[in-house]
Amino acid sequence: LLALLLAITLSGASDRFDNRRDLITKELNTTQTAYQSVDLLTIKTQQPIREQFKLYLDSRIDVYKDSQLMLAVEREKKFRAHDAIGDELWRMAVSAVNATPYPDKFVAAQILPELSNMFDAATNQRLSLKFHPPRIIWQALLCLTFVGALVAVYNLGVEKKRDWFLTSIFIVLMSGTIYIILSLEFPFFGLINLHDFEIELKIFRNTL
Repeated sequence: LLALLLAITLSGASDRFDNRRDLITKELNTTQTAYQSVDLLTIKTQQPIREQFKLYLDSRIDVYKDSQLMLAVEREKKFRAHDAIGDELWRMAVSAVNATPYPDKFVAAQILPELSNMFDAATNQRLSLKFHPPRIIWQALLCLTFVGALVAVYNLGVEKKRDWFLTSIFIVLMSGTIYIILSLEFPFFGLINLHDFEIELKIFRNTL
C-alpha cells in the first residue's frame, strides 16, 4: 500500500509540475503576442499602453516571487492588485480601439483577443497553484510511512537484532521521496522549481 501510494502521489506531482511549466510557457507566449499587438493601435495611444504593460509585467513577476511562502491572505491580496493592473490595461486598450477611426478600427480591435488570451493564461497559471492531492492522501501517506517503520522495527525486535544499515536506507529513501513529492507540488521553493521558466518573463521584461 505504501509503495502504491508513493507511486501514485509521485506520478501526480510530476504531471502537475509539467503542467505548470506548460502554463508558464503559454503565459509568456500570449504576453509577448499581446505586447506586439500594441503596434496595431494608433501611434498616440501606444505609449501609455506600453507603460501599463510594463507595470503589468512587473506585477506578474513580483506576485509569484516567494508566493508559496506567503500567507494565503497576503498572496490573494497581491493577486487582486495584479488583476487591478490588468483591468486598467484592458480599459486603456478598449478606449484606444474606440478612439481609432474606421476602417483602421477593425485592425486595432485585434489586440483585444490577444489581451483576453493573456489574461486567461495568467488565470490558469494562478489556479494551477491550488491543484494538489486531497488532504486525506497526505494523511494516508504519512500514516502508512509510520506503519511501515513500525512493522520494520517490530520485526527487528522479534529477531532481537538491530540493522542500522537497512534502517538508515529506509529513512533516507522515504524522506527523499517525500521531499521530491513536496518539491514538485510546491515548485516555487526547493531544489525542484520553476525558476528557469520564470526567468524568461524577466528576460522579456528587460527587453521592453
